[in-house]
Amino acid sequence: MVLDRSAGRPLQYILGTEYFGDLEIACRPGVLIPRQETAASVTYLTERLSSAGLPERLRTLDLCTGTGCIPLLFEDLLAGVPDIQLLGIDVSPRCLSLSRHNARRCGSRRTSFALADVLSGGMAGQSSVPPPLMTLLRERNMLNWDVLISNPPYISSQAFVRTTTRSVRNYEPKLALVPPVSPNESLDSGDLFYPRLLEIADQVQAKVVLFEVADMDQALRVARMAESTHSWHTIEIWRDEPQGKDLNSKQVVDDIHGFRTLGCGNGRSVVCWRHEASQWSNTR
Repeated sequence: MVLDRSAGRPLQYILGTEYFGDLEIACRPGVLIPRQETAASVTYLTERLSSAGLPERLRTLDLCTGTGCIPLLFEDLLAGVPDIQLLGIDVSPRCLSLSRHNARRCGSRRTSFALADVLSGGMAGQSSVPPPLMTLLRERNMLNWDVLISNPPYISSQAFVRTTTRSVRNYEPKLALVPPVSPNESLDSGDLFYPRLLEIADQVQAKVVLFEVADMDQALRVARMAESTHSWHTIEIWRDEPQGKDLNSKQVVDDIHGFRTLGCGNGRSVVCWRHEASQWSNTR
């Protein structure tokens, strides 16, 4: 263990697990290690949803699911919802194997996982492995979802070399961190997934979306993308600790370039609510 750690091997790969909220999630090389900042966003989202009075039936789609930690924690925190269905999607068979292992490990009964390509639009009559996401959802008659969550690859190639730690660069999967090269030269190289995710949100009629981002600059770019679609009633930016409080023990709420920004730390998530779910965006 000492030699592994001195070489920079992540402790989570050595020990084999990492906590994500209250869940102990199995970790394996080749699959991104869950981060506590992601758990904080998921936890706060479920609290916001719970405080608003949810429907008895709630469908949640998680794209780029990795270990499956996001839908599994979502299910655990909303165990009281009578009819909750969750589906995690990943392009990597290795991730799907681990996410299904974690579902069994956590005793999940409402979360399933499937192999699909989020970026591929797909063409009628064409078959591919993995299939395009919308083809898979259409074949399964699962085209309508209430909540869409994604922690996609969002680090540019330059930032991957310049800002990530040796441990991340040498041991965690680059596929889960750095998106493919974008054909759109006007798009920041770390932002490739977000226009597609917003398109999918419209296709599946998601009422709420939560997209993880790298920092405040990227959060603002993604928030502006969402704003430009004119599809969203409310757009918020959440920091690493979205429930972070000031010296008066009140949740920190700022306005940054016109977007309501919650909590303390770095920009971490962009959260959008449609008009029909505006009551779900109520802050306690």
